[in-house]
Amino acid sequence: MGVLTDYFRAPNAAAVVQSLEETDGGSPLHAEPPVFDGVDAKRVDPVVVLGQLVAAIRRTEWRVDLVEQTTVWATSPEPGPDGPESEDDPWATGPWVSELHPLRPVP
Repeated sequence: MGVLTDYFRAPNAAAVVQSLEETDGGSPLHAEPPVFDGVDAKRVDPVVVLGQLVAAIRRTEWRVDLVEQTTVWATSPEPGPDGPESEDDPWATGPWVSELHPLRPVP
């Protein structure tokens, strides 16, 4: 299975964490009613695919850091170099939520 990505707008990271805690990690887009507005974007990960789209629109070369992001969820400490300690660790099972930062102006 590929990466199943949802993109949504939220007022802040705290609202996202609260939504995920209330839905046991379920997507805010698939709650009844949806918590935030957004779109399902299967296989459009923020680093590679979205980054390539942004690079094409900007007519620049793609770089891995073109779309900057900060982890919002999982809220537990990130696993060490050997990965998650158990299969139940949220870093092993997901979901993972990242806040995408505004794009920097093109030089």
